[in-house]
Order: sequence, then C-alpha cells, then structure tokens
Amino acid sequence: MPESFADVRQHRVETTSGGCDLPIIYRDGSLLGFFFLADLRAASRLFDGLTIEPWPLFGRALVSLFAWEYRDSTVGSYGEVGLGIQARKRGSRPSLLGLGRDMRAQDDQGVWVVNLPVTTKQAHSAGVEIWGYPKYVTPIETDFDTAATVRLGREIEMSSGPMRGPRTNAFPVVSLTMKDAQLVRTVIEMKHRVRWDSGGTSRLTLPGGSGPTADSVRALGLQDKKPIAVFRTDTFRAVLPAGKSIGPARAA
Repeated sequence: MPESFADVRQHRVETTSGGCDLPIIYRDGSLLGFFFLADLRAASRLFDGLTIEPWPLFGRALVSLFAWEYRDSTVGSYGEVGLGIQARKRGSRPSLLGLGRDMRAQDDQGVWVVNLPVTTKQAHSAGVEIWGYPKYVTPIETDFDTAATVRLGREIEMSSGPMRGPRTNAFPVVSLTMKDAQLVRTVIEMKHRVRWDSGGTSRLTLPGGSGPTADSVRALGLQDKKPIAVFRTDTFRAVLPAGKSIGPARAA
C-alpha cells in the first residue's frame, strides 16, 4: 500500500447520509481483537443458503471479534464492533499455508462479516450502501487504557489486560459481505503494528441483554469462553476501498 496517505486518491460516493470519499482512510484509532475456535456445525448454521461456508481449522470454525475506536477517519470519529467467521467458497480448497503468507492472494476466501454495529449514522449508511456490511447503530463504550474494555450496548462486553507477547506488522483484513445478492470481497490494508497475547487475561461476557451480535455470540457458543489469541494496537491506520463482486452470494 502507499507509504503515505497523501498518495491515496479518493473519489466521492453519495449515500443517504451525504457524501463519502473512497477509499475511506483511518488515520488514528485503537483496536482490540479476539480469536476463537467455535463449533463448526454451529457456525455453519449462519451460512444457510449462501455460496460460502466456514473454512475448517482443525475441525473448528475460526471466529474473530474486533472492537475499534476510530479517533480520526475520513468518515468521522466513531466506534465499531465486528463479528466474523473465516470462510471459503463452497467447493473450493484454498491453502491455509497461502493464507498465512498473504491473506489477499486467494480470491475464494475471506472473513464473512456476521455483525458490524457502529455508533454513527454516517458510518452505518456508508457501510450498508457501499459494501453491504451488516451494520446497525447502537452505543459502544471503549476504554483503551493500560487494560482495554469495550461495551456494546447491553449486548456484550470485551476486556483484556496488557498485551505481553510479540509485536508484528498488522495483517490485512479481507471481508466478505452480500450486496444486491452478490458476494463482495474487500481487501482492507493496514499500516500499523500490533502486540499479541495468549488471551489469558481476556474475557467476553454477555451482561444479559439481547441484540444481533449477542445472539450470534450465543449461537456460536462463545459466551464466557476464553479466546485462543488476542491482539491490540493504539496506532490503528488503514485504507478501506470499495469491494469487488466475486459471484452470487446465494446458492441457486
């Protein structure tokens, strides 16, 4: 990706909340990420009728739960929580080794975005209308101090102590969404470093409320489960371009 955001060329796209410049540039923010291994059958139920399926990892489904505090972006300041499942096109056989080398490289795989709540109408309109992201507007409280705490309305809470593992460059995120019955694949480039931890001090809880994301967490059996790995950054920088259609999202 370009070394400087000054090299990113943007164009205006109109949404119901006004203009949005693409690609969206995220200049500063914090991110807390959890990874879980979930029951494959439970995950498969969230793919009914789709042309994609969970991509098994040791017989389990790899689930990601991310929380962002965007302090400076070209679509404003806002919070976001994302729940996704690593997926592949039905009948395809992408390489796990290839995924580790370059997440962008294999067009038949990506992260199926299950839920993506945000805190502003502008971010909601852009995400739904341009990419088909499953967004809804709700309060999100974030505290990225020495420890990190995220509260998604009355739905879920994420918390983690300080990261004590290695630092690495951030990996790109490849999202899969559905827009106008088409499967949309989007490569989100990252420009920051992250620090990892085993997840021993991390927790995901459901305070008792319900909602789209909490319902998905319950369906996957993740409530009160420890993540297999966590990471964090407080220097989040990224570029989110328009996605590309890679075929029908629903099976004929």
